[in-house]
Formats: sequence, structure tokens, C-alpha cells
Amino acid sequence: MAAIAAFDLGTTAIKCAVLDEKQNIRFSGKVNIDTIHNGNFIEQDPRKWWDAFVTLCRKFDASEVDYVIFSGQMQDLYFLDGNGNPLGNAVLYDDQRGAGYVDSLPAYIAERTSIDMNGTIPVAKLLWFRENQKETLERAEHLLIGAKDYLIYKLTGEFTSDVTNMSTSGMMDILSKEYIPLDGIVDERILPRILYSDEVAGTVVGRASEETGLRKGIEVFSGSGDAGATTLASGVTQAGEFSINLGTSGWVASLSDHPMEGVFNLAAVNRGLYINVIPVLNAANVHNWISRMIYPEGERNRYDVLHELLSSERCGNADLLCMPYLVGERFPVADEKVRGVFIGLDTKTGLSDIARSALEGVAFSLKMGMERHNVLPKMVSLIGGGATEPVWNQIFSDIFNAPVVVFEGSDVLPSIALSSVVLYAKGIISSYSDFIGDILRKQKSVVFYPDKENVEHYRKLYERFKKIYPAVKGLF
Repeated sequence: MAAIAAFDLGTTAIKCAVLDEKQNIRFSGKVNIDTIHNGNFIEQDPRKWWDAFVTLCRKFDASEVDYVIFSGQMQDLYFLDGNGNPLGNAVLYDDQRGAGYVDSLPAYIAERTSIDMNGTIPVAKLLWFRENQKETLERAEHLLIGAKDYLIYKLTGEFTSDVTNMSTSGMMDILSKEYIPLDGIVDERILPRILYSDEVAGTVVGRASEETGLRKGIEVFSGSGDAGATTLASGVTQAGEFSINLGTSGWVASLSDHPMEGVFNLAAVNRGLYINVIPVLNAANVHNWISRMIYPEGERNRYDVLHELLSSERCGNADLLCMPYLVGERFPVADEKVRGVFIGLDTKTGLSDIARSALEGVAFSLKMGMERHNVLPKMVSLIGGGATEPVWNQIFSDIFNAPVVVFEGSDVLPSIALSSVVLYAKGIISSYSDFIGDILRKQKSVVFYPDKENVEHYRKLYERFKKIYPAVKGLF
């Protein structure tokens, strides 16, 4: 029975699930990864990705793996020399150094890529490199966008990327899946080969086999940027169904057969379909921040302490609002300079009020993004580390006025879902939907239903929340 190793290279850790073709998990684990904060720049060292990957491979019997597939953080930008060595750190997706160069990009880029142009987009960051690190571009023999694509190169010697990931680059035509003209921006010869998720990028080479324990010659699939894997895992199949990822940053996603106006469109893992996305920079990072504020260190888990505090009140403080834009924002506002704001602090405000209002602020922001789809939510699936906080899940349900479904083990669900790409490519299954549906039916889940009283409370707060940014945007 074939064994598939599915890896997810996120911003905080690389995770792995080794599965057989019957969805049985033989191994799951993770290795943490550090992020480098240098002023407003946010980076990671690609060599550390490989080190973490090798460490993870050594935690299970990699020689038993028959296929490898990846998902991972998207919209990174980094360069390699002719020997495949990184020319500096990778610029991460939430680094906004391209903000001052967006207006210099030709108008056809936004039209043909169908994405909102802002400072996080790799094509805008390329202009930053042309002005500030020209020598890096001159030395570069290869440019990569997705973090996982460096691991694929190290395993196979091939420079590739997938259509979901390249949808975020500002360089790929969303319909044709080919590069748009990039004259004066980047030399197209250094760009990766674009593949669909179910295509084989290459096979494991000898040196990589020695380092990882994976057998030489086994197939490595292109896989998908993390938005593709998590959307696949969410079970979203029709209008009104939404998937929300609560990673460090996050997004609201739905699925359709066409790119939509006013949202960020990605090519889906399913050929011919599109993920209609509202990406946000502030999601579980707010949960992490408020937990550190309340319980910076001690013998107990700070998230447990936060949960007890959140559980001490049934609903939010009607007089306190938080605009939770800790690192700037992309949606519902595009402003790299904006920062977080509390409105309504007084002498009665307690830690529980502050904590809850911060999490409510994330939910309000995601609701504003959801409204871009012009359809009322029927069901919302939550995935990611933030979905482990049940009080927050109830807040989402009340603010969205819709059932919120949270699956147990959501951290490994994208990897499990991604294994279906290999099975589909090999003809073992006939469709993604049946396989994913079977996975979700087997997963334990909790459904949070809206409380009518809370829905009305949050409806009023939401109207006030929408007025905060217009009132304060000139202060940053």
C-alpha cells in the first residue's frame, strides 16, 4: 500500500503527515521555524527550512515513503545563485517593502493577474530590489516564490512552482496560467516552471536521499500553496460556504468557476476552479499577542490562561472596540502604515474586555471581507491554530450569524487533503470531493451555532467598528 508524505511549510513550523491510500495516518509531527524581524522587514532563511525538513524526515522511517507532496506559505520572494545557494533571506508575504512601488507597476498586471496590488505582492517587491539591492538581482540565476519550492529544488534539482502559489506573485495570467510580460521588472529566464498541483516536479536525487532518508527516484509532486490545501481540506463546495484560515495571518475563501471582481483570486488545486480569497495580515497573530500581553511567562500555558479569562464573560463589552491591525493590513483596508487601536477604554475596562475585543476585531474584519462576496454565509469552516480557542469560535458564529464548523486535528487536515492530489494523479481515486468528504465525515467536529441575543449585540458593534478606520487613518 502506497505511503504518501505530505509536508506543510508554514511561517512558524514545518508539519508532516505520512498517510496510506486509505487515509490512515502513520506519522504526524512538526519542527519549528524562526522568523527574522528586521525593522519593518520580515524574513526567513531558506537554509533553515531545509534543516527543519531534514530533521522532520529523521523522525519517521522516510525510506517507506513512496510519494512526496508539499503545501506551504505563499508570496515569499527569494533568489538563488547558479549553484542553488540562497542570495540572502526570503522576504515573507507579510513584509510590505513593495508598498512604495505599486504605483509604478503597469496597469495590465492587475488586470491579467486578477489580484489586488499592494506592498506584499512579490512583483512590487522586485522593484524594491531593483532600487535597493540591484546586485542581488544581477547575481540571481533563479527566483522562487513559494517556500516549499526551495525544498522541492533541494530534493529534485528542479525549479518549479504551482498555479495556486503563482497566483499570488503578480506575474502569472490567472486564466492562461502563463507568465505575463515582465519587461523591465525581471529577467523571465530566472522564473520557475509553472505546474499544476497534481504534476510531478521531479524525483529525489542522490544527495537529498542521503540527507533525508527518502528513497532516491521517488516522485515529488508540485503540490499547492497553503491556500489551495486548506481550501481543499475545508469541504467548501458551493456559494455561501466559506473557509477561514486562522494562521498567523489568514483569509476568507470561497470556491467558484471564475475569478471574481474585488477579491484576491487564486487558481485552485481542482483544475478549472478558482479560490476567491480575502487575505488579511492579522488573524491568529492577534490571539498570540493578546495571550502574551496577559500572561507573558509562567508555569501554565498562556493560551489556557487566556481561555479562562475569555470564558469569564458571556459576551463583549458594548463600549469597547479594537481595530486589530498590528502589522498593517491588506483587507478590508490596504494600509501598510496602520496599527492597532482600542476605542472606548475607561476605568471599568478589565483584561477580559481587552482580550475579547481584540478577538472580536479580527472577526469584524473578516466579516467585512466576507461581504465582498455579496452572499450571506450559510456555513463557515475554521482551520488553523486560532480555531483551537472555542470562545473565539463562538464569537465568529455570533458575528457571522452562521454555523461555524471546527474539525479536530485541523493542523493536519490540509496535509491529509493534499494526499488526495497524489491519489487522484495516480488514478486511485476519481475525484477530490468524494475523498475529502469521506475525510471530513471521519473527523470529529464541533459546530458553534449563533446565539440570537449575541447576534443583535454584535450587529450594533459592527456598525461602529466600520467607522474606526476612516476616523483614524490619517494618524499613522
